[in-house]
Amino acid sequence: MVNVEDLISLVLRTGVLSGVVITSIGFFTSSEVAWLGVLVLILTPFMRVIMAGLYFLSRKDTVYAALAAYVIMILVIGSFLHII
Repeated sequence: MVNVEDLISLVLRTGVLSGVVITSIGFFTSSEVAWLGVLVLILTPFMRVIMAGLYFLSRKDTVYAALAAYVIMILVIGSFLHII
């Protein structure tokens, strides 16, 4: 069985590394590619919370799953308020 902490750690490292690489490539090519890298960096914490929520749902831990859903909701609302 896969350890959840190791999987979440892998997702975070992959997200940060790929975001940095894409942003670095964007500095030499175009600003759209650089913004794609920034978007990957922004979405990395979202993926971490989503994975934790799915883990809690699979363990039938409704309190922590609800907390993860609440955090996702706050992140989404905060992102939309920043865009507006």
